[in-house]
Amino acid sequence: MAPVEESGLKVLWATDGSDESRVALPLFRRLVLPVTGKLTVLSVAPQSFISGARPDPAFLTRITPAARHRALIEAEDVAQQAATDLDPPPEVEVGALSRWGNAIEEVLRVSRTMRTDLVVIGAKGHSNLELILLGSVSQGVVQHSPKPVLIVRPGPDDLDSVLIGYDGSPQARKAVQFLDHLSLSESIVLQLVYVVEPFAPPKGASGRFRRQATEDLKALNEQQDRMAEKALDAMAAQLRARGRKVETSILNGPAGPTLDAAAVRSGADLIVLGVRKPSPESRYLLGGTAEKLVRNSRSSVLVVK
Repeated sequence: MAPVEESGLKVLWATDGSDESRVALPLFRRLVLPVTGKLTVLSVAPQSFISGARPDPAFLTRITPAARHRALIEAEDVAQQAATDLDPPPEVEVGALSRWGNAIEEVLRVSRTMRTDLVVIGAKGHSNLELILLGSVSQGVVQHSPKPVLIVRPGPDDLDSVLIGYDGSPQARKAVQFLDHLSLSESIVLQLVYVVEPFAPPKGASGRFRRQATEDLKALNEQQDRMAEKALDAMAAQLRARGRKVETSILNGPAGPTLDAAAVRSGADLIVLGVRKPSPESRYLLGGTAEKLVRNSRSSVLVVK
């Protein structure tokens, strides 16, 4: 990840102006706005298609130039109003844009053009229909963006606890590093959670083989736990040396659901996760852990690449 300029973050906020998208405002003001140098608010026209992953190309080509022009003006008004509602301080450079077409593609295109440091999207609900409609946009942007993406869900105005899915990988370390660029007070508790997916003996094995496999896998699982503890201790020591409040835990299970359940139990307002940058081979695939959290988590999610 390229270093952030001293003048502040370059932030892109993608919004459709709906009440649901306004859930991003409190966390945006608390976490991002104080460290923003340049803010671009984007709304994609036509508004009825902002929630679709792939609008019908036939519709986009049949529409008249006049109707397209009106839609772009309406979208820019939405972006302008969203910028006004956010009420950034005078020192923040603010711009409002409207673009026409596929929401995912336009968000990514503007992000590349402005060389953004962070993309922010206000997520909607969790019903099956809502996941099909807007979840696909959030998921698509997270999938293809080479930059960090913050998916904001409804929550308290204050940020008290942040849960970090940490496995000692370079991506996880980069995610922790990115938090230094955000407005996190020293009172916020950082929960470092290392999820270990235990090895289990194969089903249907004979009794003798199963006993031997169980012993071998127990040793491997203990080794995983030791590696997890070592990685957590090292990162926790670094954070505490910088004045951070840190809690650590090792949990067993599938990473996505386990992290989400841990966030619910602890009342974490934000889940942070580091993932690899997208590659052509993974064009339509998002890492399983990130995908589950972006789609299903009740907390806001920051995905760092």
